[in-house]
Amino acid sequence: MTHQPGTLTPLEAPAARAPRHLRSALSLDHLLGSLGLFTVFPVLGLLLAARAPGSGTAVVGAGLFCYTASAGLAALTLNRWLHRVGYRTGMVGGVLLSAVAFGSLPYAGTAWALCALLVLAGTGVSIHFTLSRVLIAEVVHDNIGRNRIFSLFQIAVNAGAMLGPFVANLLYTDSDPRLLMGFVALCYLGAGAVMVPGVPAHRRPPATSGTWPVSKAVLLRVVRTPAMLRLVVVSTLGTFVYAQFYSAFALSVGRDFESAAARSVLIAAPAVSIVLFQTAVTALISKLMAAGRTPFAILGRANILFGVSMVLLGVGLPPLFGAGVAVLVFALAEMMFAPMMSTAFAGLGVGSSLEVMHLRQVCWSTGEALGSLAGGSLFLMLHDAGEAWLYWDVLGVVTLVCTGLLAFLVRPGTPRT
Repeated sequence: MTHQPGTLTPLEAPAARAPRHLRSALSLDHLLGSLGLFTVFPVLGLLLAARAPGSGTAVVGAGLFCYTASAGLAALTLNRWLHRVGYRTGMVGGVLLSAVAFGSLPYAGTAWALCALLVLAGTGVSIHFTLSRVLIAEVVHDNIGRNRIFSLFQIAVNAGAMLGPFVANLLYTDSDPRLLMGFVALCYLGAGAVMVPGVPAHRRPPATSGTWPVSKAVLLRVVRTPAMLRLVVVSTLGTFVYAQFYSAFALSVGRDFESAAARSVLIAAPAVSIVLFQTAVTALISKLMAAGRTPFAILGRANILFGVSMVLLGVGLPPLFGAGVAVLVFALAEMMFAPMMSTAFAGLGVGSSLEVMHLRQVCWSTGEALGSLAGGSLFLMLHDAGEAWLYWDVLGVVTLVCTGLLAFLVRPGTPRT
């Protein structure tokens, strides 16, 4: 049965208790899954090169692409089947698929086998994360409650991101990666186990309004509705800028700072900040929304902070000080942006919750892919020419101007998201 987000059905009679069950189950699930992912990801390129030595660097790029593409888009390609399985079956099945795929990597000796396993691993991750967002959109019916749970997911993911690299350094060896990948598989198995008692057994996600992940009717409504179009553009722009931290900024830190300690602190700072301060930021955002601020307005403010962080990198501050301040501003923006993007899309009220989360994923994957491409190519070209400041300042100013026009300079009478 399909219904619009925000309307109650008989299945949701005990909804007051459902968030409490989901909060513990899904938070622990996200922590374990993220610990597994961020344990393997720092050494995945090394593992790929070691497992298929005759393929050169091609297998590394192909393997990373296979995982990233499938993790971002696989759920869209499986759209017509997702609503036919229950949340528990789909989400637990997704992490089990990732567990089997990652655990099998040490036993694959050819490039095609490695890439195939990474596609399966990414597919499991994509199914799991998509269904978890849809479930929250269906069970929790207010923006404040949704944002709180999405913020818990953010904390759990970043806790895994903090711990994973240390585990990778302890367990990984080129000659025998079985111990490392066994640990990764156990993390995903544990994620599946903790979901069994907490995720509804028989409830299914709503079907999309057509056979496509996002129907033509919904796309037309996005184009014709200013509030929805602004949300799509601002979200995609924010994701584009967010992707700079893991592409352009990571390259800049690696090339411009000789101190290994400084590099480590700058790269780890957002994850540490989120684990420490996300709860406080979420409490403040809850007060803002209770006072009438919309998810879209908060998303716009997050984009503004992203833009400020880019400008700070390009205005000529002392390198370590400028990078440090920019990272702190960026971390605050991420604490606002990531949970609020899911919250804003969950509240659109068009199509089904599954359909709007597909739309969210299209925006996220598009922005992240293009942002990584620009950060890994255009930035590097300008950096090597001694003009890195130009990249940061242009990106920052464009983000500030576009977000200001779209999010805050709204004509009277235009509905806000």
